[in-house]
Amino acid sequence: MTSRCVNPKCRQKRQRLAYLAVAGLAVLIAAGDDAGARSGRSERPIESIQSRRAGEPIMAIVSLRSQRITVYDAKGWILRAPVSSGTKGRETPAGIFSVIQKVEEHYSNLYDDAFMPHMQRITWSGIALHGGVLPGRPASHGCIRLPFDFAAQLFGATAKGMRVIVAPGDAGYGAGAHGGKPEAQSRGAIGGRRDGAWLGQVGGGKGAG
Repeated sequence: MTSRCVNPKCRQKRQRLAYLAVAGLAVLIAAGDDAGARSGRSERPIESIQSRRAGEPIMAIVSLRSQRITVYDAKGWILRAPVSSGTKGRETPAGIFSVIQKVEEHYSNLYDDAFMPHMQRITWSGIALHGGVLPGRPASHGCIRLPFDFAAQLFGATAKGMRVIVAPGDAGYGAGAHGGKPEAQSRGAIGGRRDGAWLGQVGGGKGAG
């Protein structure tokens, strides 16, 4: 025989217990969603070559579509990391660039002295690689944000003049047609030839963010 709660105080107690159960379930669901979002942002971590010793970086390719940078030495890729490029209306320009300035502790002269650690400039109009917050999507004023630790590592390994290719699509790096040297190749790139070499224009744009 089951008992029935007809007392008003008993009913209020049961209602409170039900409310607490629902509230607890909501907290668990929210925590799961937040964890999923965090794992989604970190599912493409920083990678480094393990099968051989890395040489001097000679090229970096940034894929705007994949929001990822891959760094190469003369033998192939050596480092990979996620990035955050320019947001809508301040898109990072695609093109073929070189590192033209390096400043370990740099502050933006365009956007409220924003801190841009381990800055490697690729245009005099304000586009650079630097450490910054990566929300998992394009979010900068045009610069290419890198994970802070990765930016420091890359800064210490590169030299002025290193080639930086910013590709709209997914880019690769394979054997080319000139003396067996590797060349950049891309799907949806700024240009191309049948032999895999790139054609393109160096873009400008506002950056420093």
